[in-house]
Amino acid sequence: MSLIHGADGAHRRSGPLEGVRIVDLTDSSGRLAGRMLSEMGAEVVRVRAGAAGAPMTTVPGGLLDWWFDGATVPVPLDLGQADDRQRFLALVAGADVLIETEPPGRLAGLGLDAARLAATNSRLVHVSLTPFGASGPRAAWQSSDLVMAAAGGILSVNGVPDEPVTMWGRQMDNLGGSYAAICALAGLQRVRATARGTHFDLSHQQVVISCSEHVLMFWWWPDVFAPIGAPIAARQASVHWSRAYEVVPCARGFCMVSPSAGGVPELVAWMTERGHAPVPPDDPADGSAVIASFMVALREFAIELDATEVFEGGQARHVPFGEVLTVPEVATSPQHVERGFLRPVPGVSDEVRVPGPFARFSATPCPPPEAPLLEPMTPGDVATLLRRWSSPVAPAARTDASASAAETLPLAGVRVVDFTHVLAGPFATRVLADLGADVLKVQTDVRAVGGHANEYPYFAMWNRSKSSITLNMADARAVAVLRTLVEQSDVVIENFSAGVLDGWGAGWSELSSWNDQIIYVSMQGAGVDGPWRDYVTFAPTVHALSGLTALTGPAGRTDCGTGVALNDHASGLAGALAVLGALEARRRTGRGQHIDLSQFEMASYLVGPALLDWHANGREAHAAGTRDAFADPVPNDVVRAGDGAWLAITARDDDDWCRLAAELGTGEDLSTLDARRRRRDEVHDLLTTWAAAHTAAGAAELLQAAGVPASLVQTAADLTENDPQLRHRGWLIEMASPLFGVQHTDRFPAELHDADGTELTITYRPSPYLGQHNFDVYAALLGLDDGEIAERIGDGLFT
Repeated sequence: MSLIHGADGAHRRSGPLEGVRIVDLTDSSGRLAGRMLSEMGAEVVRVRAGAAGAPMTTVPGGLLDWWFDGATVPVPLDLGQADDRQRFLALVAGADVLIETEPPGRLAGLGLDAARLAATNSRLVHVSLTPFGASGPRAAWQSSDLVMAAAGGILSVNGVPDEPVTMWGRQMDNLGGSYAAICALAGLQRVRATARGTHFDLSHQQVVISCSEHVLMFWWWPDVFAPIGAPIAARQASVHWSRAYEVVPCARGFCMVSPSAGGVPELVAWMTERGHAPVPPDDPADGSAVIASFMVALREFAIELDATEVFEGGQARHVPFGEVLTVPEVATSPQHVERGFLRPVPGVSDEVRVPGPFARFSATPCPPPEAPLLEPMTPGDVATLLRRWSSPVAPAARTDASASAAETLPLAGVRVVDFTHVLAGPFATRVLADLGADVLKVQTDVRAVGGHANEYPYFAMWNRSKSSITLNMADARAVAVLRTLVEQSDVVIENFSAGVLDGWGAGWSELSSWNDQIIYVSMQGAGVDGPWRDYVTFAPTVHALSGLTALTGPAGRTDCGTGVALNDHASGLAGALAVLGALEARRRTGRGQHIDLSQFEMASYLVGPALLDWHANGREAHAAGTRDAFADPVPNDVVRAGDGAWLAITARDDDDWCRLAAELGTGEDLSTLDARRRRRDEVHDLLTTWAAAHTAAGAAELLQAAGVPASLVQTAADLTENDPQLRHRGWLIEMASPLFGVQHTDRFPAELHDADGTELTITYRPSPYLGQHNFDVYAALLGLDDGEIAERIGDGLFT
């Protein structure tokens, strides 16, 4: 049976990435990249067979086959064989992108190092995702999803004080795959501009650190956050770092509650009606005390009501409440049903529903999901594919051989009008800015207060390297100014409530009439339509509604959830990826488009395998502490060491266990996975006893020297002061800041090099003060002189 679609051997697909060719040589740490890119229409050839996962009950294949590989073409090659290496090089020669997760040095040892691949294809975008980066004292360290959570700091805040837990579904791997996909498409934009390839040396550890939300913020601004635990952020179950969000028990179920957003007066009235008015603290100017008092009243209020009543009543009053939903409840969410998020697979039993897409493109919609190709590829199929890939999809541009081109960042020349706030949207535009885009942060002094103020550390964390301009959209003249900006820009991105830009007279119909090449990204909480379109959401809200909260915690609990705003980071990465996909589509079609990115759908996408498993097989996922969601290796555990610090350890297979048992000095009778699963508690006790005789850092060094994945559960202090690998990578930089004197930040997690080896230097700028760039931007784009700009500041337009 031929596995290549189409009479000419083409796996024809539509979507934003139609015609883009990608070679996928990833393991689980980067596997999501191939899924997201193929979902957008790229032709993805998967060279390494991935883990199948638990068998499906209604169709052939495994759960992970269906989740990750439904639209990819399998071409399994053994790179240890000379003939297969030649086939691999032939694929690379015809590809736009190679994404691989090979251990540092392995490809070089096979004669397939970055220089050889670039010589084979000078326009190749080569993304290398490795656990700790391609070089450095820990480049050879082994990893797992759990170990990456420990090494990257997230495990230090995820779980309860005496039990670190992992996020369900290998979320560190999902973050790594998302970044790998972004690097792939960013490099492709650079190829389109210069016809020069790029190598991305992407550190999974740095990926995780970049998504650790408040871990570094507490360390860098200890005085600001001392009342809530700084400088070292703690594990505190569902309690948000601000103490203003928490999952509380209800008469039935649990609900995430928070006294935030615009509906607080209506919430207070509702609570007062039921006899639970918040009691003001002795010092009403003490913000922490005000929040603490309010949360006490909310707990007393919620325990008397059904969780659904609390959720719906809160949303009716415009506060960001979210009921903690189980996987079956998420699968039947009215928002998902109305928007068709769980999609049937053409030609397959209707019981199989695949969540997605992660974003909706108006002009180049993502193609429907496909069944995975499970049979081995025939030699004839491989030969047909190689012949087709030997011909370019489109005529190649002439290579720009100038020195300046060799140093050009991927998104140089792309301008973004950024209306986003809080974390998800700003994180998307931070990534775009890091990669060279000119990001104009459009602000107003009315909104830039409190947690949204430029001088507040949370704003500073996500808004480096952007230009702040002020524009009062309540002024009738503002739309004309915005139009001039849009006419000279490539992207507009916002995460307001649905319909805000329409209310300004600057919705999609207006934006596209002003500039038919504009890409407009809407990042609403639940999407631009559907019964929940007007719901108020923050990350804890969508975590609860999507199943992330119920799935992440100690076994038997549904009220713990994630310790960081995982979905804000994931949605930000998805937003950046969607922009890059739309830029590629625009190159082909000549037109922009509207992108509807629902943060609720993105959170549900992160637990996509659980939703797929429930729909197709009737298997419900549950929280399970540190157990891996898909393979259940034993151990995949966290134990306390003799110095009181925590140590994460994974034995990925029986060989890992043999090496681990040699260090333990016992456990030879546990040499099979089945035995270790049956005696899971005994394995945990062996690790606990052994770790008690070591420091966590020392134990990790011993185990890694033996080839066993392990890491100290690192805090901000460990990351910034004690990690030799991060020091080698130069991940931490200081910037002179007009707001803070010195502002610290972490580098983009990849090091970039041109195909000729020239390093591409990312220049970081501190987060701006409000309106810092008014004079520069309005002079350049509106043609105003300083006096005219000052006049508009004075009369309230540029405020």
